[in-house]
Amino acid sequence: MNGRRLRVIVCGTTFGQFYLSALAALPDEFEIIGVLAKGSRRSVECAERYAVPLFTDPEELPDQIDLACVVLRSGVMGGAGTDLALRLLRRGIYVMQEQPVHHDDLVACLREARRQGVHFRVGDLYARLPAVRRFAAAARALLARQPAVHVDAACSVQVAFPLLHILGDALGAVRPWRVAAADGADGPFSVLTGQIGGVPLTLRVHNQVDPADPDNHLHLLHQATIGTAGGRLTLCDTHGPVTWSPRLHIPDAAKNHFDFTGPGTDHLGDPSTTVLGPSQQPGYRQALGELWPAAIGGDLLALRAAILGELGGERPDQYHLTLCRMWQDVTSQLGYPALRPQQVHQPVAVGDLTAAVAAVGEERGLTGRQHTPASLYGAVAQAVTSAEAQVRGVTADHVEAFVKRLDEAVLSSVLLTLQAQGLDESGRSIPEILTAGRVAPVHHWLIERWLQELVERGPVEREGELFRSTRTVGEAATSRAWDLAAESWTGRLGPPELIDYLRSNAERLPQLMTGEQQAALLLFPEGRSALADSVYRDTVTARYLNTAVAATVRAVAAVHPGPRPLRILEAGAGTGATTEAVTAALAEGGLKADYLFTDVSKFFLAPARERFARHPWIRFDLFDIDRAPRAQGYASGSADIVIAAGVLNNARDTAATVRGLVELLVPGGWLLITEPAREHLEILISQAFMMTAPEDARLDSGTTFLSRRQWLDVLGDAGIDNVLTLPGEDHPLAPLGQRLFAARTSPC
Repeated sequence: MNGRRLRVIVCGTTFGQFYLSALAALPDEFEIIGVLAKGSRRSVECAERYAVPLFTDPEELPDQIDLACVVLRSGVMGGAGTDLALRLLRRGIYVMQEQPVHHDDLVACLREARRQGVHFRVGDLYARLPAVRRFAAAARALLARQPAVHVDAACSVQVAFPLLHILGDALGAVRPWRVAAADGADGPFSVLTGQIGGVPLTLRVHNQVDPADPDNHLHLLHQATIGTAGGRLTLCDTHGPVTWSPRLHIPDAAKNHFDFTGPGTDHLGDPSTTVLGPSQQPGYRQALGELWPAAIGGDLLALRAAILGELGGERPDQYHLTLCRMWQDVTSQLGYPALRPQQVHQPVAVGDLTAAVAAVGEERGLTGRQHTPASLYGAVAQAVTSAEAQVRGVTADHVEAFVKRLDEAVLSSVLLTLQAQGLDESGRSIPEILTAGRVAPVHHWLIERWLQELVERGPVEREGELFRSTRTVGEAATSRAWDLAAESWTGRLGPPELIDYLRSNAERLPQLMTGEQQAALLLFPEGRSALADSVYRDTVTARYLNTAVAATVRAVAAVHPGPRPLRILEAGAGTGATTEAVTAALAEGGLKADYLFTDVSKFFLAPARERFARHPWIRFDLFDIDRAPRAQGYASGSADIVIAAGVLNNARDTAATVRGLVELLVPGGWLLITEPAREHLEILISQAFMMTAPEDARLDSGTTFLSRRQWLDVLGDAGIDNVLTLPGEDHPLAPLGQRLFAARTSPC
């Protein structure tokens, strides 16, 4: 058996779907050969999804099974999981059974496994989740320095067993333990007191379930705090964050003389709470779809190592026997859960809360310059707080309605333009359309993108080389569409100038196609930049992203070690909208930098010199993103931060450009990119006429802009895997499709 793939059967398809996902992600180690279930529609679909047979009777199972994952309720939970595990063990099949398992059932399964010469394991994904592992690692480091004096923990009754596992791993032991119900507890939580690992324990358990939906409506999964003489280490949630909060101690210098910098006050400079690890936690989509299967995969790999006799596969059975005993004591003291039927999911938009917090603001003149860790997550966490203040009152429904109306207006204008060039129900080829419209060769790629979007969205059909219109639009309907888009936009999302600018482009599409109208003159009429300034500075997305970039730079600058100034290079700075936000944030914090403002054209340099003359630490130079930086005289490792705000979509080869920008960074340097991360129809009728045809992944995918996933791939290929993206996918601004990619290179 050594070295080959293990043949696996998964028993159960409710939680078993997570096991199937985990196994499918490890094709070199495991082969799924079937699913054992009752034959429900879900089971049939699971088997079809993984292209394996569905068995409805254990007697039907083939002989060539190495491992069975029993993901059914165990006997103590009223299910048949333990009975099935024993049947499979008697056939000489290795078994992993999902927790919880009664102590006596575990003893029986371990005994049968030894009799048959196989392994039996209780699976517990929670102990392998990243945040839980960080909590355990920090706890071991803490307890090596000072003993625990108290443990406070909370969970829902459905996941009480994993909580004990989490605490046992963090403390290093669960013995001695005792638990007893406390009197007088009200509300949804029952309270137990006692000890674990000899440490005083307070345990709160949400002991209510909806009988029709017992796996949902939990008030929480897991929380745990280990207290020592020095402070509190807390796992705030199963998926993080992990925090450290030192105990408050006011030294004599502060207590008696109000001196906060005197002898014995060094510890007062430490944050009152520090996030250990990432401060931005995964959403449940990522937790359920990625982290849980990955954790189960870790369990399965450990069992595989034990099966194959490899290192790392050992695990003492006595530990899990002890956990089972304690879990039984806990559930016995809790008694039966109270039934709360007909529960309803009532989500709260996190944007409502962050906006409320941002509205509080910071008290000026009291805190002085704060010490902020220059980690990726700490800096970007500040960016989130600052940026949220720019989106108060903006809702996802409003944004989605605007995006829909704007897309309809753009599509109507494009279709109206192409119909004037002969596109109708009889069909036209691309060469015929380009010829009829006298399209300049430099714009051929763009007209092809129009046709692709029209086909994907329905107004046009394609048959072979021919494109034919499926509906006709008129000028009145198109004008009305633009009126509706302006109605959704103006005021809350941005100034009317943006819609006026886009509408102006739409009305001049025939001239833009031929080159008779220069797109740059619509954005910079008569060479003036007031309109462009408004577009890149005053829209809700521009305010959000520029504020987020500025806050990130300020957080990094605040902890930059001297004596050399922080070196910042902004590529394609253009109108200076992002520059303005960044320099204002630095000046407000009393911070300075060696700031290099660059652009491909001298057109922007002269007004920038005048605009930022009050900052003598800003320099100006030319920089072409389509050329290697070293070929332009820029040395490798010459920047601590590189900012590229809305410029990389114009690169011919984005991957090559990003690699060049990364070369400019020192180890531990920052690359801050703001870009569209979805297709923007409005840009296809405006700025796209100033863009060059892509020669990178966009060419292969037939798109104008890289997706979020493609951006992460580009950064990963450039050697940066440490990336955070703002705003999140569930943010009110997410439909607008603009993102900040805050990426940090490895410190060494």
